[in-house]
Amino acid sequence: MIHIKTRLGSLAVLAAVIGVVAFGTAQAFASSAPTVITYKKTCFATGHCHGDTGDGGTIDMQVTGFAATGKAAQLTLTERITFPSGAWFGAAISGVASPAGFIVLNGTVTASSDGSFLGAQVHQRSNLDGGDGTTTTWTGELRLMPAGA
Repeated sequence: MIHIKTRLGSLAVLAAVIGVVAFGTAQAFASSAPTVITYKKTCFATGHCHGDTGDGGTIDMQVTGFAATGKAAQLTLTERITFPSGAWFGAAISGVASPAGFIVLNGTVTASSDGSFLGAQVHQRSNLDGGDGTTTTWTGELRLMPAGA
């Protein structure tokens, strides 16, 4: 009987250790999840875009390169996302504007108000909502992957 109690006690300790390790692994996994930022922006003929993020921050973009490739285009841009707290990051991004009305961009964070985002990967997709000849409006989502992920 004592042998069974000892074995059950050992199993309980083992289960507790596994639970702690699993919890720590889940926390590490959660911390490596991307930060998702939704936005709505207006782009002007000057190549500048400005808008609001879903959390009350702002997005500013400037086209730095444009090359038509048939009905699509290759783009390079700089952007700055400012959070409601005042913290911000800037990124250099590039990608393709599709004739189907969306833009897919990828890049890297090159500046950050506190350094925490430096080197993080950025993936972004914008969908064309409309335009009037001098401006276009877009909605989209930016995914910011932690620098170590």
